[in-house]
Amino acid sequence: MSINIIDHCVAQGIPFAREYGGLLANRSFGGAQVSRTFYARGQTGQQLLLGAYSSLMRQVAAGRVSMFPRRELLDIVVVNGQARGIVVRNLVTGEFESHGADAVVLCTGGYANVFYLSTNAMASNVSANFRAYKKGAFFANPCYTQIHPTCIPVHGTCQSKLTLMSESLRNDGRVWVPKTPGDKRPPNQIPESERDYYLEEKYPSFGNLVPRDVASRNAKAQCDMGKGVGETGFAVYLDFADAIRRDGKEVIQQKYGNLCQMYEKITASNPYETPMMIYPASHYVMGGLWVDYNLMSNLDGLFVLGEANFSDHGANRLGASALMQGLADGYFVIPYTIGGYLAGTDRPEITTDHPAFKPNGPESFFPSTETGPWMTFTVNWVTFSGNTAACHETMRVC
Repeated sequence: MSINIIDHCVAQGIPFAREYGGLLANRSFGGAQVSRTFYARGQTGQQLLLGAYSSLMRQVAAGRVSMFPRRELLDIVVVNGQARGIVVRNLVTGEFESHGADAVVLCTGGYANVFYLSTNAMASNVSANFRAYKKGAFFANPCYTQIHPTCIPVHGTCQSKLTLMSESLRNDGRVWVPKTPGDKRPPNQIPESERDYYLEEKYPSFGNLVPRDVASRNAKAQCDMGKGVGETGFAVYLDFADAIRRDGKEVIQQKYGNLCQMYEKITASNPYETPMMIYPASHYVMGGLWVDYNLMSNLDGLFVLGEANFSDHGANRLGASALMQGLADGYFVIPYTIGGYLAGTDRPEITTDHPAFKPNGPESFFPSTETGPWMTFTVNWVTFSGNTAACHETMRVC
């Protein structure tokens, strides 16, 4: 499947890195001790999105796909136990709109914003999954949340999200903190003998390329011991000094120039001269709506793809595999499984005049705070600009 995905993306025009002879290049990634990951410099995810969007817009221009942008899902219409359409709100005009269908496919992302702060956009509010949950769709593995170790730390109280830096930086960057708790000297004034390269010492086989959950837990542990750096004390260093001495600044610029430029623009610090500061942040969720092997939820006709469903990753995922899941679901699974559903299921003809498309006013979509139904999570509440609270907190998400 992975080979088919890469070939498909190359055909879309994704500019994967290549060896001198023209073959696709590979690099190491966290949690793997071999170079197995295809990449597009430090922009792999962005380039895959651009390729997918370009292919989609080609179909839009050909008249095979109709787009309705700037809409928010308010309800999934169920008729005779089958998902037969949706009700949305036009975010420009505020009007409600109804769309009938033979099946409904949700590709609406995850709930990482249940944590403060996350790398997700604020619009990623898991409302679509919750609408499905209200209609009876099962929710699975909500505790499985991935914390990404390589994010720019919190820099103020008015930011809405955190910026993710590519995990590829750990190929050449070395993670360290001062050995002495409370050491606030600038990093370039701390000699090698007083630096703690804690990942390299604890995990010599993997070094700085340990899996994301391991890197994240260890970074927080160091900060909890008072070894955190920066103004808040909730950051660790990611240092390229040794890589620059070994390979030269130009080589590092070729590999990570776009990432270093982004970092400098956000922090006003030159990562070629001063080590980057990074800290873990909520990034991706492995839980979601339950689906079977055909990617259909327990609600007939409701299919859920990518991060919105619960499948594939278990309690943790390696870098790059989330992109594989989304691409596999969309390109190689759903075209076949939804076809089987449509061919083998009786569906009476309905229109948006059906009573199921006519709710009883806005209160049908926006319940009061005193009523439900609610989706309840019990989580270790984490504020990534501060310490972990010493209690469990029950959250009701509507």
